Amino acid sequence: MSVGRLWRTVRHLNADQWRTRLTRRGGHALARLAPDAWAGRLQRRAGRLALPDPAAAALAGIADQVLADQSAVHGDHLDAMAAGRFTFVGHTEDFGAPGGVEWRREAAGANTLLWRLNLGYMSYVVPWLASGDDEDAARAVTMVRSLEAQNPWHAAGVLRDIWNPYTASHRLINLLAGLHLHGRAGGVLADDENMLIHDHLRKCAAYIAGNLEKDLQFNHLLKNYTALAVYAAALPNGAVPWAFLEPETMASVRQNFLGDGGHAERSPMYHLLGLRDLRLLRGSALFPDRWGPMLDEAIAKAVSALTLMSHPDGDIALFNDSWFGEAPPASTLINTPPPAGRHDLAETGYVRLDGGADVVIVDAGPCGPDENPAHAHADFLSLEASIRGQRFLVDPGTAAYAPGPLRDRCRSAAQHNGPHVAGAEPIEFWHSFRVGRRGRARTLPGFDDMSPLAVAGSHDGYSPLGIEVSRFVGLWPDQGIVIVDCWRGHAGECAATRFLVPAAWRAGGGEEPTFKTDQATVRVMADAGTLGAIAAAQWWPRFGEASPAHEMVVRPETFDGGQWAAVRFFWGDGSDVAAADVAAIRDRLIACR
Repeated sequence: MSVGRLWRTVRHLNADQWRTRLTRRGGHALARLAPDAWAGRLQRRAGRLALPDPAAAALAGIADQVLADQSAVHGDHLDAMAAGRFTFVGHTEDFGAPGGVEWRREAAGANTLLWRLNLGYMSYVVPWLASGDDEDAARAVTMVRSLEAQNPWHAAGVLRDIWNPYTASHRLINLLAGLHLHGRAGGVLADDENMLIHDHLRKCAAYIAGNLEKDLQFNHLLKNYTALAVYAAALPNGAVPWAFLEPETMASVRQNFLGDGGHAERSPMYHLLGLRDLRLLRGSALFPDRWGPMLDEAIAKAVSALTLMSHPDGDIALFNDSWFGEAPPASTLINTPPPAGRHDLAETGYVRLDGGADVVIVDAGPCGPDENPAHAHADFLSLEASIRGQRFLVDPGTAAYAPGPLRDRCRSAAQHNGPHVAGAEPIEFWHSFRVGRRGRARTLPGFDDMSPLAVAGSHDGYSPLGIEVSRFVGLWPDQGIVIVDCWRGHAGECAATRFLVPAAWRAGGGEEPTFKTDQATVRVMADAGTLGAIAAAQWWPRFGEASPAHEMVVRPETFDGGQWAAVRFFWGDGSDVAAADVAAIRDRLIACR
């Protein structure tokens, strides 16, 4: 650990983050050293809370949304989970039966922390309880009972996984929604079973309220507030036991969602998850005069932004930490596709070139919020593209969260569809989620006449090396894409551009590489630079699950003052794409300083 890197990381933290890091660490030490005192204090706090009423009318809409979400996420695994085989983030652990679950088992070959977090969410109990079936309900009760028995406060790591406030927030929402659905389906729990789950819910609420994740903030803190709002919605007489909930939740919504509707963490997946939290907050019906108008506006803007960050196949782009399957597809929330044309999310930093079935989405903004860019990848000026409704150029997705080579690889600039400098990073990554120095990308004006739909941008991530990178992307709907990249400085043989194509496209080599599906044939040609042979590669559209892909690497050629590469992708007629003046585009990029 270098002092300089540590300073470049922590200097962006705000006062609440510093204060909470100290107080939470002190609380964790107390839980380890004096677990009885810790548990006693928590029970006293919980005892001051009223028990929730799962039949509360406000829970109806909330429970329906939660059931739809969890059925979509876990539907393929529910039968196996009922038999004790739990699959999360691409890894399965077989406990033989729900009653045999070992909550503290090391998930060999997986990210144990993330796996345990998912196990502790108890999202799978929602469809179980919704059935109204006695056997399904008994399974859920067994899980709650064993969780409490196996996770005492002094257990190593328990406050990082099973009793992480983020985990407890998920669990509270899922259990409360599940109980509501169980009762609605005519199911009845025994008195002792009811008291067990109700008391656990009350304990979760007290724990979350006393351990708000103000050290991390952003999506974690919003989830904490959402869980407390769901609990408050189930309390009798509409009483809200936390005076901080109304103003601090509003502040968290404003922190998470920018003025253009995009999510501050610049991850389309976390945007989708955050939008679902907004809908749960709205469903709680708390503080209608104050929350109502703000949440309605935030939801409308977030849906609009989600539309611009999604492909014609109905799901999200995979920039930064994103993958499929963590939530139902974006299409479940999108009302209508955007009109053809260029669409800018200026604060979020994404630009969409929409030609109907042909769509390009470009990342031309910051890597994330300075206070917590944990989910950033080095994807400056990277792009994703769909051709005739099918994804063609794809982001690598997310291979891992645990620190190590795989986490470093999926976040690196060389793995994305952008101009990069091999052996250097525009973001100073370390550990799993830490970021020291970080570059910034921006869009460049003055390229609208170069193609029917165009965007250009630059980033300063390599400025410590004296290198500036810029890119032009032009889309001719039904014809093709032109990409021009420039490196000004001394990148030498390290300058390169990589393009990643999923294996659903059949690759053909030769002087003019081709990719084919039943929908289209795409030809690739380099006007400037050398186009390497198509090679086998991987991407991770689902967390930790590698899928085959093709990659092409373009090595630029020199010009006076730097290097450049120009690549054309053709489909359909392509005559206008062939006529594009790539040298003029390069000269204009050079002039934009």
